[in-house]
Amino acid sequence: MEIKVFSFAEKRLNWHGNGAITPWRLSVNQIKSFTITILEVTAQPKVRSSFQVMDIAGMRSSKTYFLPEHVGFYTMNSSESLVVDLARNISEILDDAIKKNGRASLAVSGGSTPKPLFEELSLVNLDWSRVDLTLVDDRWVDSDHKDSNELLVKTHFIKNKAAKVNFVPLKSDAQSAKEGVALSEEALKSIAMPFDIILLGMGTDGHTASLFPCSDELQVGMDLNTMNQLVAINPKTAPYERISLTAKSITEAKKVFLHLNGSAKLHTLEEAMNRKDSNKMPIYAFLQHGLNIFWSP
Repeated sequence: MEIKVFSFAEKRLNWHGNGAITPWRLSVNQIKSFTITILEVTAQPKVRSSFQVMDIAGMRSSKTYFLPEHVGFYTMNSSESLVVDLARNISEILDDAIKKNGRASLAVSGGSTPKPLFEELSLVNLDWSRVDLTLVDDRWVDSDHKDSNELLVKTHFIKNKAAKVNFVPLKSDAQSAKEGVALSEEALKSIAMPFDIILLGMGTDGHTASLFPCSDELQVGMDLNTMNQLVAINPKTAPYERISLTAKSITEAKKVFLHLNGSAKLHTLEEAMNRKDSNKMPIYAFLQHGLNIFWSP
């Protein structure tokens, strides 16, 4: 069941902080302390998610006042609920792309945050044989190394119903990421560009993908005039040489999602907006360009 809330007796801050009342779409368990003046209740056995309805710009609060207007922000009470809804939205976008173009493309990040999302996506009913999957970035280690993003994706995503997805790894047999960039670029040519969806994460230092503020190659990776899809990165504050999508490749994607958990990540976003320096905090460049944030406490 879904409840449309058109107005509240209690005035709440919108994302501008000016106290305006904006229509929200909330689940039943989210409505606990409001006095509701007008309600329309509809039973919908199959509901497109609130992201589709609101274009994820409606769930603003005083906590996110610092975000630019063109940045979408969507949140739910738990990371589990967020994962279910995010997986549904990703699958719907991929399905639409398949119907329109015959194939769809998705680039995902590594780390601990997306693991539950990968598990959820692996169970989605979708023609995965028509989906091209690659990584936003990877460490230049063997594909069976415990810190390999390729291993992470193969373990948690490429299985169950998603077993037939067309996976294009970034790591090659080259001795270094710098030597392997050309081979990896060639491999990515099998995927139609721009990507339909890019799923980013973010570190508390403001890096995203493997675009680390400490790396000498950051300027190359952030250059929006480059012709390259990939860049080799040697971070000074993190182990392993990396290979990463460039900022240009990321910003050209049809949809860019930033998946975050925890209040520390909101503080990082706020710091990035205050500092206004993508050399110090690369995520700032993507906030300026525009992306859609999915966050849970």
